[in-house]
Amino acid sequence: MHRTGLALAAIVAGAVLVGVGVVEASNERTPRLRVIGRVSTGGQPTGVAYGAGSVWVANYGNGTVARIDPKRNRITARIDVQGSPYGVAFGAGSVWTSSFDTSFVSRIDPTTNKVIARIDVGGAKQANLEATDDAVWVALYGEGIVTRIDPTSNTAVAHVHVGGKPEDVALLTGAVWVPNENGTLQRVDSATNTVVATIRVGADPDNAVACRGRMWTSNLRGPSLSVVDPATNRVVARVRVGTGSVGFACGKSLWTANWVNGSLLRIDPQRRKVTGRVRVGNEPRSVALTPGGVWIANQASGTVSRVAGS
Repeated sequence: MHRTGLALAAIVAGAVLVGVGVVEASNERTPRLRVIGRVSTGGQPTGVAYGAGSVWVANYGNGTVARIDPKRNRITARIDVQGSPYGVAFGAGSVWTSSFDTSFVSRIDPTTNKVIARIDVGGAKQANLEATDDAVWVALYGEGIVTRIDPTSNTAVAHVHVGGKPEDVALLTGAVWVPNENGTLQRVDSATNTVVATIRVGADPDNAVACRGRMWTSNLRGPSLSVVDPATNRVVARVRVGTGSVGFACGKSLWTANWVNGSLLRIDPQRRKVTGRVRVGNEPRSVALTPGGVWIANQASGTVSRVAGS
């Protein structure tokens, strides 16, 4: 995890693992990516999500969540959530945002653009979160736990100790997957709320995403993305993208940002090849896929960029 001004360490040398394929970035000709829109949100945007026909942006620096109309590329509402919102997600008909300096997750009603609940999750320094109709999962970076919220009661119903400063939450095959700053990916059984596997994936995996039946993790301080097979809980491939990978979205392509050089990368998840890249802004932090393109929150630029793609 990082915020503006944090210097990156040198590239971590990775050990060669038996049975793990390392895939180089592709040099073949592919359609160029281009930025087709840019919206200034101010306030160091760190989280971006799509729901209720809108793009939602967590502004870490000014305590607001911005609502953007993707048809016009314009902000239509700013919601004060207090503190420093970090991650944002859409589920159970609501917008959910974590907080880095309070112990509360805020729930926003998209029909009124108002906070309708603030749920105490047991600690501050909250990172990213994932929301479904049945549960909201929040990574508490400062506490080493993942908290489960019941959206029907707006209460925290479970705290799972995962250690290692968890930074994100992703869902696949009935499990909750949690990347930790200590280089591990924890698999949590959502039926029992217990850790059932620990997988070493690489240096500082800030984010994770389910794509084509595999779990992918970023690698902020290393050169490669890691691909984990949920059937074996093992890394089966690594895709070289350069140091600084953060944020994910999966559609027809896999999308990830590079915090160091300010670019968005498009990856073919079947061939595990980089097929395009484009400059989007300074210190991009998160990525979201919408019906009209890919949106990227650029923390240091105070903007969100829109790139054509799916």
